[in-house]
Amino acid sequence: MPGSGGETRGETGVMLVELSVENFALIDALKLQFREGFCVLTGETGAGKSIIIDAIGAALGERAPSEAIRSGQPEARIDAVFHARTCERALRQLSDAGIDPEDDGAIILSRRLSRASRSRAWINGRAIALSLLRAVGDQLVDVHGQHEHQALIRERNHISFLDVFGGHEHAKRTAAYEDAYGHWESLRGELRALRQSEREKCQRLDLLRFQVSEIDAASLRPGEEEQLRAEGRRLGNAERLREMAQAARTALSADGSTNASALDCLGAAQQEFAKLSELDDALSGAQRNVDTAFVLAQDVAAELASYMETLEANPKRLEQIEGRLDELARLKRKYGDSVEEILGLRDAAAKQIEAIASSEQRIEELTALLAECSAEVAAVGERLSEARRRLGRRLERTMARQLRELGMQKAVFRVWLEPRPITDEDAAVSLSDGSRCGIGPLGLDVVSFGFSANPGEEPKPLGKVASGGELSRLMLAFKSICSRAAEIPTLVFDEIDAGIGADTAVGIGRKLSEVAAKAQVLCVTHFPQIASMADLHLRVDKRVRGGRTVVSAQVLEGEERLAEIARMLGGQETGKSTQEHAAELLAAAARRKAVASGQ
Repeated sequence: MPGSGGETRGETGVMLVELSVENFALIDALKLQFREGFCVLTGETGAGKSIIIDAIGAALGERAPSEAIRSGQPEARIDAVFHARTCERALRQLSDAGIDPEDDGAIILSRRLSRASRSRAWINGRAIALSLLRAVGDQLVDVHGQHEHQALIRERNHISFLDVFGGHEHAKRTAAYEDAYGHWESLRGELRALRQSEREKCQRLDLLRFQVSEIDAASLRPGEEEQLRAEGRRLGNAERLREMAQAARTALSADGSTNASALDCLGAAQQEFAKLSELDDALSGAQRNVDTAFVLAQDVAAELASYMETLEANPKRLEQIEGRLDELARLKRKYGDSVEEILGLRDAAAKQIEAIASSEQRIEELTALLAECSAEVAAVGERLSEARRRLGRRLERTMARQLRELGMQKAVFRVWLEPRPITDEDAAVSLSDGSRCGIGPLGLDVVSFGFSANPGEEPKPLGKVASGGELSRLMLAFKSICSRAAEIPTLVFDEIDAGIGADTAVGIGRKLSEVAAKAQVLCVTHFPQIASMADLHLRVDKRVRGGRTVVSAQVLEGEERLAEIARMLGGQETGKSTQEHAAELLAAAARRKAVASGQ
């Protein structure tokens, strides 16, 4: 049956709020609501607790084969709802992808597994690539156990674990290094861009100089092409233009022809208007218009005469114009669609020539600056490395105490620091002792963790020797001792109690409660000592319904929770003493919470 009594969307906190699962493995339909703090999942062996953890992993983008789909169903559906108003890294990734949180600040991760097609993923209803689902999920949940979200076994993360352990003061050192490294990287990038091969530089200069020379030799002028085309049209049609101009001029002034011209008619009209005005001045306005028309006609006739003098056939000039237009067409094919574009390209090429010519001086300047910056990176990096060595020794001692409290009395934890190897001579610096090492964005070091759980065994790389349960306890120890809030808001621990006894379980339960003050903690456990300390207790059951096996879960409170703790203590035999022991565990856990909260 669905869980109840959990927080609803819209409340504060950064955490997993709700998990909805349909047709996944043995789950028919299940909806779980979670709270802040410490949440446990209990139940009989094989009840399906790990299936719920697997469903969370699928919602986060972990690999989920089609075999995970419930038998007889075409697809499985998993939705995980998170509050993440203050999880800046997840929100930044969503913003970069153009995805906004829901109005209540929720982030909803959705996954659909299909037998007929590839799996699909959504965030807040927006279809996304599975890689983005994994990237966002990595910022929201860290699953410790038999899952991919095991940041602790990834050696590249070890340097960050060590730095986080250092707290705020150490963070200032890492920030100082990052600033120096960023400046160095910027100078290095500019220098690399300028340091082209001499052959490439000479070829580029030859091309640019040729372009500028060819364009300069053409002596281009803006608007020249339009002027040439107009002149060419006039020369090509000179005889026809003369004939039309002469006809117009003849119409205005007959020049001795027998036909009356426009000027003759206007002159006759003037004489008649003069006679009319002597007898009646009613047409004085009309007379003035006729006078004006006569003057204008005379001006037009004179302009036509001047125009005709310019209309001389000039085959040589026409040939020159056609040749110049051909030259412009050739340059346009090479350099631009217009004379203005060609001239713009010429100016740009000239600037590039100047820049290349002056690059040698800039290279010398950058080389000197980069040498100074490399020395600064080396100095800041060495101080950071020394701080990390001290921090590593302190982390070893602290982890030894934590691991003893978690039931690993003989475990050995080691922090190894090595100089970063040189993979690129341009990305290496000289240290104060005369040695050289590589430069990286996180420093001059390679940090790795070693571990041995058994007496007499030398520590070996963590990912090669630690079991799932040991990794979970190691991560729990880390989360317990970190001096700043957990960077991942929800932590899931599976198999954390593998191979331990009741006394150790008490220590693990306390550690989980401590971590739950900084991050939401979900834990699968078989130990009543751990379950009794939870803020939310979910029991997972497996039953046969309608001939099919189904997994369900419910929130336990009051007598139901007491009964489950008693079952975990005594198995199927839950007599009075077992009930009393269960009540004592719950009462002791309540007292610890009251003390922790200052009540």
